[in-house]
Amino acid sequence: MKHLKKSLTAALTALALPASANFLTADLSNDAFKIEIGSDRLVQDVQLSAAATGTDDDVSVFSFTGMMAGPIQGQPNLTAGLGGRLYLSDIYDENVQGFALGGQAIYRLPQNPAVSFQGQFFYTPDILMSDDFDYQTDLSLRANYQLLPNGSVYVGYRHLKANTENGPNFTLDKGINIGFEFKF
Repeated sequence: MKHLKKSLTAALTALALPASANFLTADLSNDAFKIEIGSDRLVQDVQLSAAATGTDDDVSVFSFTGMMAGPIQGQPNLTAGLGGRLYLSDIYDENVQGFALGGQAIYRLPQNPAVSFQGQFFYTPDILMSDDFDYQTDLSLRANYQLLPNGSVYVGYRHLKANTENGPNFTLDKGINIGFEFKF
């Protein structure tokens, strides 16, 4: 039942973005799933997205990201973005909020533009976290293959960790995942 609630919450979060959304990603591992919907059409060079992650350890993480993104000058195969991410998490029945700064980079192979590599990293310091949490890190790496004109498959690695000041540290998600991304 708890997975049904998480799935429903993730679907409702995905539907919350305006109709101008132009990408949807979903991935899963043995212990977690993530769904994200976003758009880069609302404001020029700005990418906005909403995501929901659920784990089998009764952890739910909702995030909202805003980044300035675009091609790196002189590097036609490299795009990057810098921005912030708001986290609203339920970690073992404790509500935790945080605001992270970070970014992403995407590199497309010049010989084969259907293959790309993507990395994201966001860091939340203790001053921007609620409760007794010290800091949070969110690392995501993936290799993409554009299988369809508007669809890609990917294999990735995600490590989402929250550290507490005086208690245990929580690894919210860690491991290999597989997924897809649709652009519309």
